[in-house]
Amino acid sequence: MKQAWRHIATVLLAVVALGGSALAQPVASWQETTHDFGTFHESAGGQSCRFVVTNTGDSAMVITQVKSTCGCTVASHPTAPITPGSSDGIDITFTPTGRPGPFEKAVWVYTNTTPGRTRLVIKGIVVGSPESVSRYFPVGAGDLQFTNLAMAAGEVKKGVLRNNSITAYNAGSDTLVITFDNNTSHITPHAVPDTVAPGSISTMTFFFDTMRTPVWGINDDHLTIIATPLKGDKAPIHADANVVVNVVEDFSQLTEEERASAPVCEVGRDKLVFENLRSGEIAEGTLTIKNTGKSNMIVRRVMAADKAITTKCDKTLLKPGNQATVTIKVNPGKMSDKVLNSQITVITNDPLTPRTTVRVVGEVE
Repeated sequence: MKQAWRHIATVLLAVVALGGSALAQPVASWQETTHDFGTFHESAGGQSCRFVVTNTGDSAMVITQVKSTCGCTVASHPTAPITPGSSDGIDITFTPTGRPGPFEKAVWVYTNTTPGRTRLVIKGIVVGSPESVSRYFPVGAGDLQFTNLAMAAGEVKKGVLRNNSITAYNAGSDTLVITFDNNTSHITPHAVPDTVAPGSISTMTFFFDTMRTPVWGINDDHLTIIATPLKGDKAPIHADANVVVNVVEDFSQLTEEERASAPVCEVGRDKLVFENLRSGEIAEGTLTIKNTGKSNMIVRRVMAADKAITTKCDKTLLKPGNQATVTIKVNPGKMSDKVLNSQITVITNDPLTPRTTVRVVGEVE
């Protein structure tokens, strides 16, 4: 009987041993998975750190591969297995050349553990060299450098919300607080972050609400970006931001029947010639707009592309068969040179031809 119990005990011990062997696996325990280099100058060159990992499991751990998400980040890993209880590390080097501003880069480490991959993150702020700052942020306004200050949103249908963004870099030594001087009701500016430390970046987004636009066609708006130094040692920085959007009517939902009975815009001529323009004298001409369609036509806008030209339409609502007269004046004193070669655009609710252009030409004697 004793011999039988000894046999059973031996078998149970063997089973436990086999089970333990089958469950043996490596475990990756990282000292940290994120490293912050802080703020450093681009001229300092490559920044390196080591992520230490300890195998707290009971079988060998193997790092099979590391992958970085950017060519500026290089990682190396041990090729030999890490035995239970031992430690090793992943060495990562970040190259800041040509990368002013904050950065956050990831490196994926693949192992024979569960889970099979770990995300390591390096971050920091690069204080750019003057060459890098001028290359990536070429538009300057004091210590605040911009990617650009002119935003063209293109053609946008009435009722659609459109946004456009620019990026600014704080090249100074003081934190800047961003605010806006905005005299429009249809543009809402927003800076993230609105407090920008030296060497850091702010993204400024301009939300354009076409339902609130004052005019159809080209809307050329200007807002002022104000950057106030936190310490107050310097005067606030002012930068003029330009937002251009072409607001058009959406005719896509019209039925064939509605199109057939729509207004039709007919402009009297496609070219208006001003002969013998004289300096100091305002020249005047006229243009007719007629509705040859089957329903009322709305003259949305008559706009000039040249600051030397002004327009005035005597009617904005034309019943079928009716016409309006546009008075066009040219001021030679506002012409950029002696030759006038511009155009005016007539915008209506004619779905077939919502915009009609007329050339305006002339020459100063």
